[in-house]
Formats: sequence, C-alpha cells, structure tokens
Amino acid sequence: MDKTDEGWVNWKDITVKTEAYHEVVAKEELVYLTSDSPNVLTELDDTKAYVIGGLVDHNHHKGITFERAQELGINHAQLPLNSFVKMNSRKVLAVNHVFEIMLVYLEKGDWQEAFFHRPASKERGHSPGPRGNSHGRQGGRGGGF
Repeated sequence: MDKTDEGWVNWKDITVKTEAYHEVVAKEELVYLTSDSPNVLTELDDTKAYVIGGLVDHNHHKGITFERAQELGINHAQLPLNSFVKMNSRKVLAVNHVFEIMLVYLEKGDWQEAFFHRPASKERGHSPGPRGNSHGRQGGRGGGF
C-alpha cells in the first residue's frame, strides 16, 4: 500500500498484512479466481477466502494465476461468465470488475444480476458501457476471474 495515499487506512474490515495470502489463510479456505480454471463457481461460500489475481494474465503471462494456484495446492475456480455473456476474446476482467460482480452477487444472490448490474453514473445523462466503463469494452487489464 502506498504510504503517501493514506485513504486506505480508513477501509473497514480490511487488514493489510505483509505475509502472502497462503501464509495467512489456510489453503483449504482459499479459492483462487482465474479464468483458466476448469471449475465454475455456482455460489460463493462464506467460509472461503477468494483471491482475485492482480496480474495482467495474458500474452506471455497467460495461465500464470492458474499455475500458481496449482503449485500451492489451492482450490481454484472461475466466475460463471460463459452462462450469461458471449465474449469473442479471452475472458479476463479487471480486478475491480471481479470484485464488483462478487459484491452484487452477495447482495442479490443472482449471477445474472451481478454480471449485468450497472452502477449509477456520476455524469448526468451518461450511460456506462459493460461493467460500468464508458468505453464499451469488457475486461482490459487485470486478473482472471
């Protein structure tokens, strides 16, 4: 965390640790979210901690998050995006989009609502593109899901 931007210290229910996630949480309680996993989530388990990869997981890094989960012996899965959205390219979403989808799913209990939820725009009359960006692009840089 950037010490010059102290806004993060006010986050509620967030604990910042220097140890790696697999050193803080038991492997059995972790699920690494990666679009390369053959496992598809049907629901979120409140006894699990979900790891959203922060790497750009494409090009020469393709599959690195899935490989890392396997190396560590951590459960892995992907969001059920294929059930709701047709994408012509590889299914990689930005970390903030994955987090937002998970939050909406936890609130609504419905994956379709979670994938198609549109946050209120800050600009009057502005209609955001997919997942809330104004460029009409889905995904971009970010981790797998």
